[in-house]
Amino acid sequence: MASLEQQRWLRFGWNAARYALGPIGGLLIPWLVVRQSGLGTWGDVQTPLIWLQLIVHITAWGSKEFLLKQFAAHPHEQGKLLGNSIATRGVLLVVMTVVWLFDTRMMSASLAIAAVLLFLNSSLEPVIAWHKRFKQAALADLIGLVVQVAYIGTSVSVHGETIFVSICLNQAVRAFLLLALNWSVFSWEQPTHWDFRTHLHRALPFFLIGFSGLLASRIDLYTANALLERAEVGRYQIVASLFIQFQALAALAVAPMAKDLYRLKLESVARYTRRMRTWALIGLAPMCLVAWAVFTFLFKFELHWSIYPAACALVWPVYAFVPMMNQLYKHHRERSVMWANFAAAVVTCGLTLILLPRLGVAGGLLAAAAGQWLMLTWMKREEHRLHALPGM
Repeated sequence: MASLEQQRWLRFGWNAARYALGPIGGLLIPWLVVRQSGLGTWGDVQTPLIWLQLIVHITAWGSKEFLLKQFAAHPHEQGKLLGNSIATRGVLLVVMTVVWLFDTRMMSASLAIAAVLLFLNSSLEPVIAWHKRFKQAALADLIGLVVQVAYIGTSVSVHGETIFVSICLNQAVRAFLLLALNWSVFSWEQPTHWDFRTHLHRALPFFLIGFSGLLASRIDLYTANALLERAEVGRYQIVASLFIQFQALAALAVAPMAKDLYRLKLESVARYTRRMRTWALIGLAPMCLVAWAVFTFLFKFELHWSIYPAACALVWPVYAFVPMMNQLYKHHRERSVMWANFAAAVVTCGLTLILLPRLGVAGGLLAAAAGQWLMLTWMKREEHRLHALPGM
């Protein structure tokens, strides 16, 4: 029987495998579309996909973090808490989907179905995390991705509706498997302590932190979507998304140490952060080599060399401040993190408007990098303030 430490690393391995499916699908799907139909088709779907992502994120309303906190406080009422959370947030989903339906340029029946399925699947994330069912969730994600790839790959012609239907098929498979795995958890009874009317208010802080983080990391794409021709939007999305995945590795690297980082003294966390940013600096050259190979051989892009130093400037700062986040949450500095994210989003948006038309893809990456360096500066300021606290 595996020791507790071995079980911990096995869970981390399955969670890492599940994470890896994100960038794999994020490269494989656009590659199939570009190969069969061209960059213009991929660019055409970015506006509805951006709105789909925003709607799913908004209707999640911080439920994962909020419900994990509620599960810890009321472990015997998980099903009731989950059912009431879905019912409460479902009102948001209905309202936003109905409003979206009026914009026929960006909406179709397949997108509405995709929004519902993504809402349902995201609602199951706290149950998966609480019961540590990462292996089963990874397999469900893999099967869903295989179905999506098979549908696009075997389509005679690929256009926007083909992509939207493929998303529906992927999420339908995931929903079926995840519901089968977690059906016993559901209960639609009202928990005795639940205040239905104020649920959205109680989960609001978690939503604001997540939403501000989404804007900080994606506002350059949203701005590029408004400025560029469709083919160039498709190219920018592929390039920027790959480097965002390299950024996300920072959170994955910290995951096994999350509890320790929360409990350690500030100086010990600072030492861990220094080691992490050193290793990240060493990893920048291999990152650029991998990215160059993907863009050159997979997508046949002819990109200017300047995007690679811009990408390094974008990726590295994240590794220099992510380990500090647990300490900020420990000392109730969540609001500061939220404002840092919003400030980074504003800076990135403003610089993207200036740099993207002049420097192209590299300009957009530099604008996004400026937002991340602002985050790093903000987090270092907060770290110094924590050092000044008694007992630190």
